[in-house]
Amino acid sequence: MIFTILVGAGKGKRLNCSIPKSFVEIGDKKLFLYSVEKFYKFSDKIFLTVPKGYVNECKKITKKKFPDLIVVKGGKRRQDSVFSCLKNIYNKEGIVLIHDVARPFVSEDLIKKIIEGTKKYGACIPVLKIIDTVKEVEKNFVKMTLNREKLFIVQTPQGFKLELIKKAYSNVKKITGSDDSFFLEKIGYNKIYCEEGEITNFKITYPIDLIFAEFLLKKWAKE
Repeated sequence: MIFTILVGAGKGKRLNCSIPKSFVEIGDKKLFLYSVEKFYKFSDKIFLTVPKGYVNECKKITKKKFPDLIVVKGGKRRQDSVFSCLKNIYNKEGIVLIHDVARPFVSEDLIKKIIEGTKKYGACIPVLKIIDTVKEVEKNFVKMTLNREKLFIVQTPQGFKLELIKKAYSNVKKITGSDDSFFLEKIGYNKIYCEEGEITNFKITYPIDLIFAEFLLKKWAKE
């Protein structure tokens, strides 16, 4: 079975909006719906985490088109939201896909690649090569230039064998990580396969990202 966890409980403070990021509209559609629509056809069960106070609203929006969607109140940290969903998966085997709803334009092709990579290696994440020079800076002064050939930007969805990601999340309360594969590193797992990501699979973070997203939707509509 394939389980998908869509993480959308962030407040989106850097977006300067009065509502949570996942409820912001792009192209007359709430942000979280892009991910729900993409992953629905690949998943046996989907969990969507939303901010406290928005669970009922989300259920009303999705109950007709996505009646099987499980809407969960998110935690304080991203990892708390993921952990809450993992605790509600009682199967012993399967694949778990974890995706940020702030990345609305993930392609079906990339989702398929992550699933296949996960089946083969146990863990698979999408990455992009860094094209700019990267420097380590401390107190506004350059310390050193890093080797960009070994540095990559990490995206989602990230895929994991169920038993593996559950084991990795067993110590989630003791540490903090910004992505899910980080927790596999912490238990010594060194076979995380990297699939090439997509430039258009960017994360909505700042107001300029909303402008770029609207531009892409209009461009794609003309093609």
